[in-house]
Formats: sequence, C-alpha cells, structure tokens
Amino acid sequence: MDATNDLVRRIEEIRRLLAEAEPDSLRSSYLADPSGGRAVLKGSTAPALVSEWNQQPSGLWLPKSSAQTPAPIDLMAVYLTAEEVYGVTPPTGYTTRQLQRLSLESVLRFSAFWLTALAMPDASARDVDERFAGTMLNGPLPDRVLNLLRDTTRRLLVPQALMLLARTAVQVSPVSPPHGVAQGDLVGALLCISQTMGRHPETGPTVIEDRPGPLGREIIANQHFNHTWSVSGVLARYARRWLELPAEHQSEPGVVDLSQAYEDCTGVRLEDLAAIAGYLWARTVQGRFVVERAELSALDIPKERLEGVLELISNSMSGLREELRRERADLRTEWSFDPFQRWPVIRLPEERLLILDPRHLVSRAFGWLPIWDIKFPPPGRIKPSGHKKLAARAEQTLRHFSEVYVSEVLHHIAQDASAARRVYDDEQLKAAYTAEGQRIADAAIDYPGAWIVIEVTTTQLRREAATAVPDESQIEDIDKLIEELDQINATINSLRADEAALTGIHATLPRRFYPLLVLPEGFPVNPITLTVIRERARSRNLLQGPDTAPLEIADIEELEMIEGIQEDAGPSLLEILQSKNAGSLRNAGLREHILHAMRLSPPKPSRQAELFHAAMKPLFEVLPKAPTER
Repeated sequence: MDATNDLVRRIEEIRRLLAEAEPDSLRSSYLADPSGGRAVLKGSTAPALVSEWNQQPSGLWLPKSSAQTPAPIDLMAVYLTAEEVYGVTPPTGYTTRQLQRLSLESVLRFSAFWLTALAMPDASARDVDERFAGTMLNGPLPDRVLNLLRDTTRRLLVPQALMLLARTAVQVSPVSPPHGVAQGDLVGALLCISQTMGRHPETGPTVIEDRPGPLGREIIANQHFNHTWSVSGVLARYARRWLELPAEHQSEPGVVDLSQAYEDCTGVRLEDLAAIAGYLWARTVQGRFVVERAELSALDIPKERLEGVLELISNSMSGLREELRRERADLRTEWSFDPFQRWPVIRLPEERLLILDPRHLVSRAFGWLPIWDIKFPPPGRIKPSGHKKLAARAEQTLRHFSEVYVSEVLHHIAQDASAARRVYDDEQLKAAYTAEGQRIADAAIDYPGAWIVIEVTTTQLRREAATAVPDESQIEDIDKLIEELDQINATINSLRADEAALTGIHATLPRRFYPLLVLPEGFPVNPITLTVIRERARSRNLLQGPDTAPLEIADIEELEMIEGIQEDAGPSLLEILQSKNAGSLRNAGLREHILHAMRLSPPKPSRQAELFHAAMKPLFEVLPKAPTER
C-alpha cells in the first residue's frame, strides 16, 4: 500500500471514529468545540457533558467534575477477617482453644502492645496495620494483607478485637501454659475474633425511623467505644471542672469542694490520683506499657498514699477473672469491658504494672469516673457521715461546672468581649422571659440574621445503652434528650415573638433559628441517632417551624475544635452549622463535617496549654529532683 492510500485509510478511520454515529441533522445544529483535552462522545463531534468518572470509597461512581464531598458511608472502615487473611474459614472455637495454650500474661502483653501503638499521639492506624502485618505474619500473608489494605477503608487491627482477646484470655487462659503442649496461635486467635464480631442472630428493621433497631444499637455502641478525644482536652477540662471552678465558686450554695469530697469518701487524695495516673500515662506515650512498681516508689508520695491509689485503679489477673465471673451474662456484649475500665492497670507478677489501654487510664483518672469513687467508696472504707447527701451534691457540682465550662467555651467562640453582647446565658434569658412556667435554654448566641439556641445536658448513655444490650435502654436515653429539646423550642418561640425583651432591639429582618444540643460527656452522633432524635422531636412538634434549622448535637470536644478554628480566623460557629446543613454529611456528627467535608485541621485552643499544666502539676511536684551541681 502506497503512502497516499495509507493516508486515505487513516483519514477514513478517524472520520468513522468521530462522526460515523452522528445524525446529519445534528451536524448543522451546533458548533463543535475542538478545544484541546475536551472529551467528545464516541462516534460524534459532540462534547461530552461528563467526561470522566471517579469511584468513591463507598463504591459509588460520580462525575470527576462534581465536588468530591464524602458521604457518611465513606467514613466507615471495615476490618479484615481471618477468612480474608488466611483464605479459609477458621473452625468454630479456634480462639478459645488457642488461648487455653497461652499464658494469660503473654496475651495481655500482646493486647497492650498493639492497643498502645494505636493510642500513641499522632498514631496512624494504617502504619500500625502495616507494622503488624510485617512483624506478626509469615510467608505470603504479609503481601496478601498489604494488598487488601490498599483499600483505604480496610483495617487490620481494631481496639474492640484486642479488648475482646484480653477479656477472653482472662476467662480461659491459664497463668502458665500447660507443659508438653504446643504454644497457641495468638495472631490467629485475634483474627478469628474479628471473623465473628458483629454476627448476631437477632433480626430487626433495617429502615431507621424513630427507633434504632438491632443494627442501630451496634452502630451506637461502636461509635461510643471508638470515640476519639484529645488527652490535652480531657486534662484541660479536668483542671477546670475538678480543681479551679470549685475554688472560684466555693461560696455559692450547694457547691462542693470536689477534691475534699474525693478524699473524704475514698481516703485517696485527688492530686495523688492525678500524679500516679499521669506518670503511668506518660510512660505509655513513650511506648512503655509495663512499668516496674519500683519506679512509682521514686515519686515523692508516701507509700501508704501510693498504695491507696493503686487499690483504686489496679487489679490482679485473678481479681479481673473473678470480676468477669460475677458479671451477668445477659448484660455482657461484645462492647462491655467494665473491669478493664474500672481497673485500667493490671498487676503482674514480680511487681510489674501493665496498662492495657491508655485511653481507659486517662478516662479513669481525669474524666467522669472519679465521681463514681465518691458515690461508691472502696470496700472496707468507712463512709463519711451523710455520705449519700455528699455524693449527690458532689455529682451535682460536677454537672453544674460542666455546664459552666461549656458556657466559657461558647463565650470564647463568639468573642463577645465588645460592648454588643452576643452570648446570652440562662441568667439573661430568664430575666427577659418571665412568664409562669416558661422554659428556658442554657444559652443563645446572636448572629446577624440568626440565633443559635443551645441547651447543655450532662446526660450520658447508660451502661446498657453504650454496650448495645438488647433492651429499651437506648431509646429511653434518647427520650431523655428529647425532653431537653422542649427548652430550646420554648426559647425559640420567645425569641420569635419578642427578641427585644432580651436584646433591647427589635428585629428588622426575619431570623433563622439553629437549635444545638450540647452533651459535654459525648454522644454517638450518626445518621441513625440523628434520624431517630429528629423523628421523635417531629412527632412531638418540637423544632418544626419553617424558620428553624434541623437539630444539631455536639460534644465539648467539637466545641473546642470550633474554638480553635475561631482563634485561627476560620469560619464561625454559625457558618459551620450552615455548611453542615447544606453538605453531604448533614446527618453525621459535627466533627466529621469539620474534618472531612470542610477539610479543616482545627488547632488546639490556646488556653488548653495552661490548663494542661495545672492538671499535671501534682505530677511535676512529685517527680524525682535532679541532683544539683556543685
């Protein structure tokens, strides 16, 4: 074939490719745009309206040109199972049989090693997974797992499985492995737990309306257990709620000195608890989850006081085994780890202390749990006179100061230091709206064209609700939150009718109202819980006005994230709520919207540094002093 014929053939091929399928009438009805890189429909010169597609992590295909905003399902990770890793279905009872051939201490050390790795500051779950695959798997398995992990929504190690491994070992593993028996397969035992987790015979509705159902219960428990928080934030709130605010408000009626109440009821000084727990946590941050007891003796704390703290927060392996035996079987689920949360430090032989999960240690000493020490003193401790009344007042004091702390954060967020007030607390709201029986929210923030109306409640999920016990506890706890919405609703009605009673200025333009329920101790916010709460609010005709945005729920961590964003000159609280309401994660939590939809990296609020130091001051004061130079 000569060059001329070859050129003719190539031109004809191009013509067929570009225009063979194009009707004659179409060629005269538009002007083709031959821009470089502009895709056209095959067999036509017509520009393609959608040129390329991208697959979302959830599997959904979307046009490349469309905004790549995540959906709630994109935020979920799926763990690998033993069947996926090994390529075969493990036999029934494999985990138990393997743990019966392993010493309890070895299993606890294994679990603590990887739980600590996952809990390290700035730890990457993916990096930990790859490290586990590279060090704990043999033969072709590491490559298989690493290939599976190329899907960024997959996980190999999950804290729940590691905790279940530890719990099962406490129940079935011997103190020493039996002689003459091959050592059990620890990695296989862990992966087989992942194989069976979440598989329940119970069935129920899969369409979520005003009840969570079995699937909803599991998701709520999952999110509650895996809730993440910053240690600096927990310690900052501890310093403010437990130490500073009681001292600042000691003359107010009903306020209890929480430090003194703690010592009166437990015999342990609160600063000793902070010092020892702080020291053990600092060691885990350094990667040391086993601490020699002699190290604590070096702290400037008398031996009897040191022993008193350890009696509260530690237990022996046999003691944990006995506690698990006492648990009611009908209240035990795959999410219940009560003994490990009450005693996050495990006493090993030869005077060693093991921190199974540093998250539990921080919560035990610096979160809400110390109030339970006041309510339920250690066995053998003589209760002070009027103990029940003192414990009730102490709990009410902590709840009150939790609300005060939220108010402080709101004032930081709104930056209302100017002459024009922006944050109105319940005191101003009650003074403005005095009708008999008037219900009032805890705060309202005045923005141009909008009000954010806020109710703060220290209600927490009960143990049964948090661990997915198959009863009515979750819906009962949700109904408690619905009762709080009545105060937001009543305040919105009052503002709508006469906001000048509060501000002294009549509104010149219509306002939009944004209801916000704040739970300082956290609540699992997800499409299921938000749907249930909003549906139950709708059935009671709460927050249903056309000028009222959908209810949002936040915890104190999320408010502090917004506080950091404000200090960094980022979007306001109102802008964040508006953005969430219009975004693809409108039914997820505020945290997820901020991090994944808005793609913000909130800095820590500047005030946390000073509060962190105040919380750790008891530790700094008892650390061994460096020898002075001569």
